[in-house]
Amino acid sequence: MGFEVGSLVTRRRAGIGFVVLVVVLVAWFCWQAFTASRALQDARDSAGRVQSLIQAGDFAGASRELDHLRHDTDVAHSRTRGVLWDIGRHIPYFGRDVGAVQTVSAVLDTATRINAPIALELSKALDEGRFKPVNGQIDLAEIKRLTPSVDRAAASIAQAGKDLDAIRANTLTFPFNDLVGKLQDRVDTARGSATATASAFDLLPAMLGDAGARNYLLMIQNPAELRATGGLPGSLAILHADKGRITMGWQGSAADVNPFTSPVVKLPSDTMQQYGPTLATDFRDIGFTPDFPEAAQIARVMVREKQRTDVDGVVSIDPIALAGLLSGTGPVPVGNGVTLTAANAVPVLLSQTYQLIQNPGLQDTFFADVARKIFNAVTSGQGSQQDSIRSLATSTSEHRVLLWSSHADEENRIAGTAIAGDLSSSSAKVPHVGMYLNNSSASKMDYYLQYRTSVAAVDCRQHGSQDLRVTVDLVSRMPTDFSKLGVYVLGTGAYSPQGTIADNLRIYAPYGGQVTGLQVDGVDHSVTANKHEGREVAFLPISLKPGQHTLVTADIQTANGQSGDGVFDFTPGMVAAPNGVKIVSACN
Repeated sequence: MGFEVGSLVTRRRAGIGFVVLVVVLVAWFCWQAFTASRALQDARDSAGRVQSLIQAGDFAGASRELDHLRHDTDVAHSRTRGVLWDIGRHIPYFGRDVGAVQTVSAVLDTATRINAPIALELSKALDEGRFKPVNGQIDLAEIKRLTPSVDRAAASIAQAGKDLDAIRANTLTFPFNDLVGKLQDRVDTARGSATATASAFDLLPAMLGDAGARNYLLMIQNPAELRATGGLPGSLAILHADKGRITMGWQGSAADVNPFTSPVVKLPSDTMQQYGPTLATDFRDIGFTPDFPEAAQIARVMVREKQRTDVDGVVSIDPIALAGLLSGTGPVPVGNGVTLTAANAVPVLLSQTYQLIQNPGLQDTFFADVARKIFNAVTSGQGSQQDSIRSLATSTSEHRVLLWSSHADEENRIAGTAIAGDLSSSSAKVPHVGMYLNNSSASKMDYYLQYRTSVAAVDCRQHGSQDLRVTVDLVSRMPTDFSKLGVYVLGTGAYSPQGTIADNLRIYAPYGGQVTGLQVDGVDHSVTANKHEGREVAFLPISLKPGQHTLVTADIQTANGQSGDGVFDFTPGMVAAPNGVKIVSACN
């Protein structure tokens, strides 16, 4: 009897001890979670102060604040490591939150140790003007010196993005779902910027003639007369790069390259079927295809045949991107007594010139003068290089700046980035969707066309395919008294009535996918579809009278296995908007 009572007491004491141990461990875990949470909040505040100090040019203050930030993220990371947290990851329901906090703490700690110091160093180098051209000469040695650090930062942020991508924010409890979702978006943006910066640092020395002189064709695309890649390629120039020194040589227009009586290259049968032979016979139409590398290679052949100049690549930019550059250089006087600024460049170049200068030859001369004057302002280091680079990055994210290289190793590095403008034909998990416009009225009336696009994944099917919905909201801002705009804006009326904006809309399904439905202003419309580079293309003519509005909706089914987040690309127009937009998957 005494033995049984003693055993019972022993078991009770053991039970009480176990409960006490559990309480202590839970309390310890809660304390760690609390201090980690406070540290992450402090880190968020410190990160904001670091950014503000960098923007103010106080790099010493930013460096001191970065030390505080590094301490905060180190505390958060150390508090979320250990056996308790590893066990906590496997607790039903709450384990996802525990794992997410661990990952976020580790990502932020790595970012402050690796990425933040490199970002601070780059910002300081920009502020000190170490990359600023001097008499057209860029210091390639400084670029090469910083390249290893930039590559290391890009690799770090890429890994951080991969770690965060493994977290499904919508499965977490509040507030973790919101916090993690926002961090994923920010890291995703930073990953794209870091990758682009690393590619630029890796490629710039060779592309700027470090190992041998290079020639590039510069095209200024005009979105007042839309082409799928951005606009009619109007003003042209040859840029020469040698040991970091950039000069501008021959200047002209499409008229100096045309005409061609037969295609300069053999077009693939699907491209010929979709866009016809003028893609390869008329320089003005090379951008009918949304695949910029295809357009650039045609342009290269045309320029070689007519100007007897072979180029190593093609660079494209539009007047909206030029206006962004002017925000850095400041006002630039050009011909005819005009001074271009960031505020007036777009209306002057895309509308007013055609009304004030009636002679096409004089128009070309004016545009050539504008191109050279802005080029000189940028390459002389005029104004704020930070503002110019910032605006250039924004324009690149909107696909207003494009680049193709004839050197295979360089083009492989460019492919798939925002600056490439390539048409994805991949059958991987990522579904690519495109919406592209081509002017069909031979006019400059697209200056008055505004459109906004949206896309969403609405359902996940068996075998990993998704249902996507794309909407394109178009409106004509053409004034009712349009007749005073003149024939160079309105066109002759041979292809569409003057004042009526006319474009051909093409909606590209993902590789292996299909357009399953099309509506115009809520009314079902038949789908006329062919294929281009393995992707189904729905074709729809658009016609808008002054003030008219129309909404186009396309339902798209991706191929089996395309269960990942998608990408949506579209022709950049008059409305500023991010391009290459992420489509959040419906399958996750």
